[in-house]
Amino acid sequence: MNIDELKKKVEEKESDLAELRERWNRRAAGFPALPEEKQINSFSYLDQFMTLQDAHMLDVGCGSGRYLLLALEAGAEKVVGVEIADKMLEKAEQSLTAASWPQNKYELVRSSWEEIDLAERGWIKQFDLVMALKTPALNSVANVKKMLTASRAGFFFSNHLQRIEPLFQKLYAKVHGYEKAFGNEHAHVLAELLEAWGYEPQTHIFEIVDIRDEPIADLLIRYGDWIFKDFPSEEEREWLRQELLQLSLDGVTVNHSATTTEALTYVDVRAVDVESL
Repeated sequence: MNIDELKKKVEEKESDLAELRERWNRRAAGFPALPEEKQINSFSYLDQFMTLQDAHMLDVGCGSGRYLLLALEAGAEKVVGVEIADKMLEKAEQSLTAASWPQNKYELVRSSWEEIDLAERGWIKQFDLVMALKTPALNSVANVKKMLTASRAGFFFSNHLQRIEPLFQKLYAKVHGYEKAFGNEHAHVLAELLEAWGYEPQTHIFEIVDIRDEPIADLLIRYGDWIFKDFPSEEEREWLRQELLQLSLDGVTVNHSATTTEALTYVDVRAVDVESL
């Protein structure tokens, strides 16, 4: 594909900012901790290219702040998290406070990445690392250029390539008559675009098998968003609750598995002048 085709491919998934804010505010309360294996994979891969010791890091779509915490634990001088959902930011603030990090070590910004003005905030080339892990902000060429512009050294991003979650697929098929496949070549396409611009993206692909007892309350939110168009009605939500209760041994949780294939990509932004793109 040429550059124009790659740009179109990157932007195939449009983001509705109001819908995203509502969705992640609703999911915040039950947002699960990241599996330990995922943390190890992400940061051990990053260690091959740079150290976070004394670094300034920006996390676009920081969610509940887990990676902000990990960066501080790795010796970062300061971390900044941008997140569209208020309740996710509240959770991040609680986590950072509970870990006794002083407020001069972190900054939390409630905003979509689209709304951020780098010049106004003084963020042009101000971060040693800009990271964007599985965020809809990656679905825009302008957003990616802005991330590159904010970094003075590294850009680190990730995306799901495939997710197999039998419980979800079984329930989805009951509603729609067929199993929904989880697949996303976006990480590869974005890496190809960066390469076409002259960067040298380094990508690592790995698989995580996760078996857990997930609270029915959390599954109602997550699966409700995924199975039903827009958001589930009360009738749809009750149907889903009954289905999950039938699969539960304790009336509170459901044991299920998920196999996820993910791609991590690191880019040295110093290789290209982003203003020339």
